[in-house]
Amino acid sequence: MAFCLKLSPLALALAASASLPTFAQTAPPSLQVVTVTGKTAPLLDVETADVSGFGTPLAKLPQSVTVLGADLLAATAAQSLSQVIKLDASLADSYNTTGYIESLSIRGFLLDQSGNFSRNGLATSNIAPVALENMERIEVMKGVAGLQSGVSAPGGLVNYVTKVPMKDDFVTAGLTANDSGGAKLHLDVNQELGSVGVRLNLVDEALRPQFDQADGSRQLLSLALATELSPATSVTANLEYHRKSQPSVPGLGLLDNNGDGFGDTLPGSINPRLNLNNQAWSQPFESSSTTAEVALNHRLDANWSARVAANTQRLRVDDRLAFPDGCSSAPNYVYPGLCANGDVDVYDYRSENEQRSLWSWDARLDGTFKAFGLQHATRLGLNGRSASTDPAPLQAYNFVGITNIYAPITLPADPALTSLNTDSRERALAGYATLTSDLSQSLQSFVGARVTRLNRSSEQSDGSRAVSFEQTVTTPWAGLAWSPSASTMVYASWGQGVEFEVVPNRPDRFANAGQVLPALKSAQTELGLKWQANPRLLLTAAAFSVDKPYADDVPAADPADLPLRVEGAKTARHRGLEFTAAGRLDAALSLQASLMALDAEYTQAADPNLVGQRVTNLPRLKASVFADYKVAALAGLSLNALASYESAKTVTADGSVKLPSAWQLDAGLGYAARIAGKETLWRLNIENLTNRNYWREAPTTYWGGIYLFAAAPRTLRASVTVEF
Repeated sequence: MAFCLKLSPLALALAASASLPTFAQTAPPSLQVVTVTGKTAPLLDVETADVSGFGTPLAKLPQSVTVLGADLLAATAAQSLSQVIKLDASLADSYNTTGYIESLSIRGFLLDQSGNFSRNGLATSNIAPVALENMERIEVMKGVAGLQSGVSAPGGLVNYVTKVPMKDDFVTAGLTANDSGGAKLHLDVNQELGSVGVRLNLVDEALRPQFDQADGSRQLLSLALATELSPATSVTANLEYHRKSQPSVPGLGLLDNNGDGFGDTLPGSINPRLNLNNQAWSQPFESSSTTAEVALNHRLDANWSARVAANTQRLRVDDRLAFPDGCSSAPNYVYPGLCANGDVDVYDYRSENEQRSLWSWDARLDGTFKAFGLQHATRLGLNGRSASTDPAPLQAYNFVGITNIYAPITLPADPALTSLNTDSRERALAGYATLTSDLSQSLQSFVGARVTRLNRSSEQSDGSRAVSFEQTVTTPWAGLAWSPSASTMVYASWGQGVEFEVVPNRPDRFANAGQVLPALKSAQTELGLKWQANPRLLLTAAAFSVDKPYADDVPAADPADLPLRVEGAKTARHRGLEFTAAGRLDAALSLQASLMALDAEYTQAADPNLVGQRVTNLPRLKASVFADYKVAALAGLSLNALASYESAKTVTADGSVKLPSAWQLDAGLGYAARIAGKETLWRLNIENLTNRNYWREAPTTYWGGIYLFAAAPRTLRASVTVEF
């Protein structure tokens, strides 16, 4: 395979500047093998995570938390959130495709893009591509997160922890390329300027995926600052700008082989590089996000500390594609799905200049104290957030013709702006408190609660369909942990979450299109066991049960009228077992392994036929094993592999169509050496080593569409990183 590097002028300039010290060498370069601790292989030795909200070591925390560090992301050559998901069996894709915003589900629940994500502990929106190059780690708390984040889906909470200034100065330059001709240059600079620590990350990337007509580009600029105002007071700040432009690759659908108007059969073999968004008039999905954050930390005395932090985020999105959806060439119109011969309707969809803004703040007090003869740790806090969505007044969603998944054809464009958009506003103010108490030498209690005042409103861009509501919700949480030995802990916990839903802005399908629905509560019970097998290896097991209410469609009295989407008309119960092992078995072997068995079904629904049915797009069994081995015979060399498996999962609500069970194997190696006095790290990674062609996921969207996404074909990535 030949690599064809295509870099922008910015990337070439960065590469030239980073290379100057090397070219200045007067002696010919020499190769010297060195052992680089922690850079050829991930250490996987994280002990704490901020996402929990308790400040307790992971081994003593009565919650299920996974931490995916920058070393693990680098070893697996993860380029997207969808690739990160493969590292934990409890995480899954949901409508994840090349060129589009990525979504994530935990324990079978789709996360809310606004309520289930935080950045350094502050609320953030995930409606923008994630820049992994600026992540120190990704923390994932599994289960209801009402205590930690207030209004959020019950699957869990993701906290992106960004890179910060380090103690020692360094400059690293990395070049990555793939076998489709894509290339990325990443510059990471850490310097101390007087009393201020500075961390700068620059990325310029030419995106060349395996899919047809999906080339794009991406740029990142992030700056982190840190300084001490006094021995007790420190200030940190960071700024990130991330831009991405790339055509998105739409999903396909089930074929309607029996002619009843509903897709019922998986398509046969298709071109794995197929992209139906390949019309001459197709435009890229474009997004730009700017995030700024500042935090003040102050230690009051030996037992108490305070923190005040705030951030702001601005997003601009141009969402455009030739969208294949449904089929009108058969005697019965097909939706969701495609005609039996592979025909599919195509719509010219354009929603441009979508403006989203968010700001949030958090003020908290942490401390320890003694009361009633017991030792306690507490956190008291207030926080607030405000978010707005302001798309352009009109969008295009116009039928332009019929293409075929086996033989695509050229169609005309129709960019006429014909559909109203929906503006929305959200404000939340919350107070929260947690208390950890040492009831005895081996018994600890954890309690907490958050009270959230939520205000939401929405209206269509012409002022119609205006809806607003206010609601105060309380989300408690409690846990009890018993440690029969220093290395073992057994726990039980219970908690509530709260969330809201918005009716899709599809006036052709819903009588109350675009409306915001009142918040609903979910509840979770969890039992778990944690064992610190050695100082750097943590084994965990958890059993959980989560009940979540949904909005559901209630038919109108007159069959000719559109259905009404009503809050709380459907309930799902997810019960499961999770097992994880994370850390180092010894100095040479690192392991990140997990397994989840999940039973997810509807216990209540407006349609009685749905009760007892399995929730779609969820396997009963999923496993993931990543292992990295440092080769003793050749210092600096490490080998790794990532194997993932998931059992069959249903596609349709009645369970009549299933995706077959699937597995995939990725492999990689890293080699560290010193060249011309510069520490150099080479990596080679192969995703989908056996080039398996299979359907990866089949999500049902909130507007009723069912879409199929194929696994990416075999992909080769190579990189070199030099530290100056």
